[in-house]
Amino acid sequence: MTDNVAYATTAKGKAEIAAKPGALKPGTKGLLAAVGQRATVADLRARFPRAGDIGGALALLVKDGYLELLPEKSPLPEPAAVRELENFLSERPKEPTLEQLRHAETTISGARRLKAGYQISILNRPGKPVPPRGGDRHIVLVIDSHEAEALAAARALMQNGFDVRGAGTRSEIAAALGKTPPPDLIIMDVDLRDAVGLDVLGKIREHAEFRDTPIIVVTARAERDDIVAALAYGASGYLNKPISPKSLVRNTRDALGLD
Repeated sequence: MTDNVAYATTAKGKAEIAAKPGALKPGTKGLLAAVGQRATVADLRARFPRAGDIGGALALLVKDGYLELLPEKSPLPEPAAVRELENFLSERPKEPTLEQLRHAETTISGARRLKAGYQISILNRPGKPVPPRGGDRHIVLVIDSHEAEALAAARALMQNGFDVRGAGTRSEIAAALGKTPPPDLIIMDVDLRDAVGLDVLGKIREHAEFRDTPIIVVTARAERDDIVAALAYGASGYLNKPISPKSLVRNTRDALGLD
């Protein structure tokens, strides 16, 4: 865990803060109250320079349900690099070829019940594990304009050992993609606030850095044409919402070729 990982108080934590005297010791309760809506280890160390192991105390509060992890905000790369990536993502992607469309149709030919109301899970698993680009932990970029759903996905992934970046707009996507090291896997909704999701998917896949990066589309759309389009534009997998945290983690591991 880095000093930039953020925490937020849960409903249980808020209840503990309001309780008198409550279950926690005064010092721990004060730390809990200081977290509020969002705080990082670095923030709290600056406020309490004489405190002991703040990171360890926060980890215990997470374990006991008083705090929850929030996705790390990606620092912006150089402005010129962000602008270049954002401009690239703003362009129209190439239309899928007939071969790509046929391949997408073949991929879903064995899938049944491709309509709303059924859970759809289509995933191309790599032949060998995808090595993490930044060390020991895989980095997952979650692209979703729905904040609550993005936070739920990020929490599930972080609790299972993944580093997570979040993005909901075109500029945030450019910043997250431009950060070093680049993400090992991308999970994205195609319903975005300020961009056409399929266009963004297609442009990401056209970028040399992300040509082979697994991309899982996780969206509420469940029509056959939507699935074919996403796969033709380069998605490695397609899951329809709602999806349980356990299923999301399992599919993430599968997309990275992990046991």
